[in-house]
Amino acid sequence: MTANNEVFLLLGGNIEPRLVFLKQAMSKLQDYGYKILLVSSVYESEAWGFESDQKFLNQLLIVEKDHSPAEILNDILRIEKELGRKRDRGCSYTSRIIDIDILYFNDTVIQQPDLEIPHPRLHKRRFALLPLVELAPEHVHPELKKTNRELLDVLDDFTNVKVYIEKEVFSDEV
Repeated sequence: MTANNEVFLLLGGNIEPRLVFLKQAMSKLQDYGYKILLVSSVYESEAWGFESDQKFLNQLLIVEKDHSPAEILNDILRIEKELGRKRDRGCSYTSRIIDIDILYFNDTVIQQPDLEIPHPRLHKRRFALLPLVELAPEHVHPELKKTNRELLDVLDDFTNVKVYIEKEVFSDEV
C-alpha cells in the first residue's frame, strides 16, 4: 500500500455562482477519494494577471491521497471539466468557473512541461499566500527555503485580497 501524500490545492473561480463551484469542487475531490485535512477561509480578490470586473473567490485545501502528482493533475483536470471549465489553450489568464492548482506536493520539486511543483507563481500571489499562511504558516517552500509566512512578509503583490467567508462558517455549511 502506498503512503498518502499531503497535497496543498488552491481552488478559485470568478464566474457565478462562485461559492457553489468551490463547494462542488470540494465535493468532487471527496468523491475521487481525497481526504480533506484542512480547509481555509474563502478569500475574495481582484483578478491577477488580467483585467476582469468579476472578483475571484479562492480557498486552500490540504488533502491526502495515495496518488502521484501526475495522477492528481489528471483528477483535477477531470473535475474542472466536469464542472464546466473550458480551457482556452492560447490564453492562460481568463475568467473561469473553477481552477484547481497544486501548490505543494509533500516537499517534492517537479519541473516538467505540464506540471511544476511547487506552483511556480505561488510566492508572487497574495491570494495564494494568505490562505497558505492561515493553514500552514511554517510550511517551508522546498525551493525558496522560506516559510509561507516569510514569503508573505516580502511579497510585493498589493492586490486587494480579503476574507469573504471565515473558515468556521464555510465548514459548517459544507
